[in-house]
Amino acid sequence: MSALGEKQKRRPASVAFVCDACEAPIYARFDGSTDQVACARCGQRHALHGVKAARPPGSLDRCLRCGLDRLYVQKDFNRKIGLAVFAVAALLSVPTWGLSLLFATLIDLGLYFLLGDVTICYGCNTQHRSFSRNPAHGAFDLHVAEEIDNQPRAV
Repeated sequence: MSALGEKQKRRPASVAFVCDACEAPIYARFDGSTDQVACARCGQRHALHGVKAARPPGSLDRCLRCGLDRLYVQKDFNRKIGLAVFAVAALLSVPTWGLSLLFATLIDLGLYFLLGDVTICYGCNTQHRSFSRNPAHGAFDLHVAEEIDNQPRAV
């Protein structure tokens, strides 16, 4: 395992989501001792679900924010940055005779192996970091996302 991958495993578990009241991002460490997280901007308290559930420490079987059991795993990398790298490489491809696209691809390949995974909820898009990977959570599936999105929600 790479040094960066080992650092990823040693980081404490955390959840990241958007506040319902003020839409500020909330980043909170998760140690299992609390069942609520407060927004730093507005003070709104948000419940965490499944905190007391009997499961091995560090594993995740449902979303801590909404309690939904439909989760997927992806690489923990900002998509906007990735698109920006390839957009710059595409703009530079003519003067560099395409070498910039090759370098961007090599950078992308290196990041794929160095970066860890993040587990994301289909329902509320909460990001769960540094939890053990659950084999039941696969890659993003558009059919599951549409199924969840078409379910009626409370207003």
